[in-house]
Order: sequence, then C-alpha cells, then structure tokens
Amino acid sequence: MSDALITKRAIAEALKKICREKPFDKISIADITSDCGLNRQTFYYHFQDKYELLSWIYYNEIFARITEDITLENWDQKILFMLQIMEEEKSFYKNTIREREHTFESYLLEMAKALFLEAIIALDENVKLSEEEQTFDAEFYAYGICGVIMSWAEKGMKMKPEIVVHRLKNLAQATERIACLRGQAEL
Repeated sequence: MSDALITKRAIAEALKKICREKPFDKISIADITSDCGLNRQTFYYHFQDKYELLSWIYYNEIFARITEDITLENWDQKILFMLQIMEEEKSFYKNTIREREHTFESYLLEMAKALFLEAIIALDENVKLSEEEQTFDAEFYAYGICGVIMSWAEKGMKMKPEIVVHRLKNLAQATERIACLRGQAEL
C-alpha cells in the first residue's frame, strides 16, 4: 500500500472517529489533523476540504466496492453489504449522510439508476418502451430505493439490514412480474 493511501486512510479514520462525538458541520480541518497527528499542509496535499474527504470515504469504503461486478443477480447482496457497513459505522453515517450536495445520496442514486435501466432493458424484450420511457422508469425505481435507504439511515437504522434488503428484493421481483404480465398482455 502506498504512503499516500496510508495517509488518506489515517485522515479518514480521524474524521470518522471525531464524527462519533461531534456534528460534521462543526468539525474543522484542525480537529482532523490534530486527531491523526498530521499537519494542515499534509491534509491539503491529499484533500481539498473536508467535503472531498467525505466523498472519498463514501466512494472507497462503499460505492467502489458495491458497484464492482454488480449484476441483476447479486444487487441485493451488494446493497446488504452497504447497509451492514453503514450499520457498523452508524454514528458516522447518521452524522454525515445529508452533507453538501447529498454526496452519499448522489452516489446511491446513480448506481441504482444504472442497475434499474439495465433491468428494464432486459425485461423489455420486444422493445416496446422508448429510450426516454426506459430512463424515466429507471429513475422512478432508483429514487424509490434511494429514498428507502436514506429514510432507514435517517431514522436510526432500526430495521435490520437483512429485512430492508429482503423487502427491496420482494418489491423488485413483484415489479418484474408486473412488467412481464404487461408485456404478455400487449402481445
């Protein structure tokens, strides 16, 4: 592992630790560098500001890992993995999830849109939907799943991740059955 990556991880761990005690918007660069024993110059060498650091954490700890080789067959396990990470780091995610341009929500939404678009195209075997309709439908479902996950996090992650994923998968399967029936009825 490179020295730069080791330093970035140390900075990230410092922010996560401080987030257990202090609201994100009250955390300064000085707080972060003091906790990990680095100077401000080192912080700014790696990150533009604490928001870029936050985005780096979200991407590297969750989104890069769950989007890697995600498929229509394993999406539920990838979402479960994400929810389990969030639950393990509950105070950090509850404290930061709504920060600056909804970074977490934006990553989640883009991933969900891409996955639903792939599913819709696969289900639309007879190409009955226009590209615009496919995109619209994918956005509808992406906003739904994203909203459920954001609500779960904001309400304290009280429901077990396995239950959340089970319910999301049931809804997705029910929607798939409806799409198949709609396609058969149009034949």
